[in-house]
Amino acid sequence: MSISKKRISLTVVMLVGFASLIAGVFVAQHLPEKKVALAQQFKGTLLDHPRSIKPFALTGTDGEPFTNQSLQGHWTMIFYGFTNCATICPTTMAELGQMYRFLEKNKVDPLPEVVMVSIDPERDSLLRLANYVKAFDPHFSGARGDDKAVHKMARGMGIVYMKAAADRGNPQENYTIQHSGAVMLFNPQGELAAFFTPPNTAEEIAHDYELVVS
Repeated sequence: MSISKKRISLTVVMLVGFASLIAGVFVAQHLPEKKVALAQQFKGTLLDHPRSIKPFALTGTDGEPFTNQSLQGHWTMIFYGFTNCATICPTTMAELGQMYRFLEKNKVDPLPEVVMVSIDPERDSLLRLANYVKAFDPHFSGARGDDKAVHKMARGMGIVYMKAAADRGNPQENYTIQHSGAVMLFNPQGELAAFFTPPNTAEEIAHDYELVVS
């Protein structure tokens, strides 16, 4: 599917805006000595001060509530995507699946929980979402909510996405969603600790995860 220059420009602005927001607001200029050493080895972006997230309430693919409390007690990676995505989502989820297998092979403990939050609740039912994420790894899960709840959660993490009409068909049914490939890493306190953006690879994300949990 061809994409107009206007849409490409919008996507670039969204990605640059996201990176600028995170870098400008969440990353301190002067890191403690231990963090400096860690940051120098980090391939993604490590936040100096982990950031708490505003309350959110979705439903997980296990049928249970997915809230801030769901992020506590373990490390969690969150990616915002949708099952009809043609490129970014399958590519990112495949990288995360490969990353998870790297961690298993290296006997990393604890392993992260990987969750894809659907930004297309109109078409992504819990069952469809569950089947999609588990195709990349059986340990993965998903979460969904109505548009308002997902937008609120995403904005709280600096994530921007926008529905766009496809080139063909009924725009109410045949549409795509412009979004970034950012993966957010949350610590066991449920705080945003780091994030990864393309072209971070499975090997690099696994490397960074091992650094922060070691």
